[in-house]
Parts: sequence; C-alpha cells; structure tokens
Amino acid sequence: MTPLSSGALTISDGHLALSALLVMVNVGLSAALRLGLARSLLVASLRMVVQLLLVGFVLEWLFRQDSAPLIVLVGAAMAMIAGVAAVQRTRRRFAGIYLNSLLSVMASSALVTGLAVTGLIQPQPWYNPQYLIPLLGMVLGNTLNGISLGLDRFMDGLRNGRDRVETDLALGATRWEACQEVVRDSIRPASQVLV
Repeated sequence: MTPLSSGALTISDGHLALSALLVMVNVGLSAALRLGLARSLLVASLRMVVQLLLVGFVLEWLFRQDSAPLIVLVGAAMAMIAGVAAVQRTRRRFAGIYLNSLLSVMASSALVTGLAVTGLIQPQPWYNPQYLIPLLGMVLGNTLNGISLGLDRFMDGLRNGRDRVETDLALGATRWEACQEVVRDSIRPASQVLV
C-alpha cells in the first residue's frame, strides 16, 4: 500500500464553521431580500456536504491503493463518465456522437495527463493515485467543457449553415470542404476553454 503523503492539509473545525457561516450569510441575504432562494441554498449545501463526504471516502480508499491496473481502470471510468457528460450537455445529437465524444475524451485526457505525469511531475510509481487521479480530474473537467461547447457550436453551425453546406456538397465538395468553416468556428471557442 502507498502511504498517504504527510504534506496533506488538514481542515480544522473552525475552517468548516467559517465556510458554513458564509453559506448562512447567503441564506440570510436571500431571506432578508425575499429572493426565495433560502431553501434551495440549504438543500444544495446539504447535498454538497454529502457528496464531498462520499468523494472523500472514495478518494481516501483509492489513494491507499498500490495497483496500476486498478488506478488505470478508475481513470478510464472517469473518462467514460466525462465523455457521456459532454454529450449530455449538448442540445442536438447525431449518430455516433457518444462514441466520438468518448474517443475524444479518452485520447486527449490520456495524452495530456500522461505527458504531465511522466514528463513534469514524475511521481514514483508513475500511477501514484495522489497525483494521477486529481490531475486527470482537472484535465477531464476542462476537456468535458471544451468538447460540449465545441459540439454545441458545431451542431448550431451546421443547422444555421445548412443551405450553404448542402450547396457545397451538391457542387462536388467533400464533407470536409463543405464543413471546414463550421469546424473552424466550433473549435475556436472550445479551444479557449482548454487554455
């Protein structure tokens, strides 16, 4: 088993109370201004605490594991969830969208996380979950946002430019030639999310 790093930060009860106080300030402001958000803020806060506790238990168990296949399997499951979530955030679908999203998420996150772990951070062993899992989570968050934004822009661009794309195709253009401008316009904002 891999011991947990001794450099871990401990959050005191006072810090937790301070964060709860900040939530209560928002609840109080909502009640005072009659915004009608007090109950939803309390429910969301309670849900957040339960989710963080569950994630904490899972991460504590995972960080103690010393099995490369298990860590890689957890990473693959995280990437699969992100690939599905990226599609769920889009308004329109096409045949094969889930597979395309999954392949994009898997390839990009494996490349970026792999380069960061092996080239920059270089933990021992390379699959040390204390480094690999949080880093992969950050990469997947950005990847998910970029892919869902790009997919939305792409589908909107095809819908709005349908006549032009169909005309180009009728005149003998390849699919790439007909859609190149739409692809470029959808990649531009998505790539800004990733930077």
